[in-house]
Amino acid sequence: TANIGGSVLLPCYCPDLQTTPEEFSWKKDNTKTGRREEISSESGQYRDRVQLVNGHSPGNLSLLISHLTEEDGGDYWCEVKDSHISIRLTLKEGPPTTTPTRAVVSVQTRPATSTTHSSQKPDGCDLVNREQLLSITAHTGGSVLLPCYCPDLQTTPEEFRWTKDDTKTGKRENISSQSGQYSNRVQLVNGHSPGNLSLLISHLTEEDGGDYMCAVKGAHLIIRLTLKGKTQSQFLFLLHCRSSKMTLTLFMLLLHL
Repeated sequence: TANIGGSVLLPCYCPDLQTTPEEFSWKKDNTKTGRREEISSESGQYRDRVQLVNGHSPGNLSLLISHLTEEDGGDYWCEVKDSHISIRLTLKEGPPTTTPTRAVVSVQTRPATSTTHSSQKPDGCDLVNREQLLSITAHTGGSVLLPCYCPDLQTTPEEFRWTKDDTKTGKRENISSQSGQYSNRVQLVNGHSPGNLSLLISHLTEEDGGDYMCAVKGAHLIIRLTLKGKTQSQFLFLLHCRSSKMTLTLFMLLLHL
């Protein structure tokens, strides 16, 4: 359930985030026509309101929808070759929320299979893209997802943190949603995946640009965020890739841009 006027993140993942699906698409059931229609930000109901937030991980197929309307409610489908997940999104009146919410979803494969993780794996996160510098460009007023993952999404890091270089003091400062520059503007988007350490920043300002570090015990990666003035939608809904062997895990996060 999400609030009208807010935003919702519909993440959809390959267990190996470096897996490149042969193809994938996001669709929604049209109750009037009885058909399943592809979602596009180029035209129609979702024009300039949807974007993928995969960062540098081709196995992250997550979809962000902003400025939610009552018509956005319904059944959504993330589809890859031989697999799909469905999400039922319900809209209600009320102030947009920043509280993370878990969703009840349906996961199906052809043929149907079921995998249950009864317990989380212990610490051992080595980080995808460890010791690398990733460059991401975003736009002031919008949102950005800074990707940081353990190779196994069910790995539970012993500890981790997000920091940013302060060019004025020369120090690396912890990022907190409780106070300071990022008050009520940052949140983790791990959902049911403890190995997903990605950080979402909303209401971007010029001051948010700079070098961010995601650090776990024994490993880290750096993301250089560059801000531009004009908001643009950047997305792709059909990908021709190398591997079709994948399963999907899903979590849902409600947020407000």
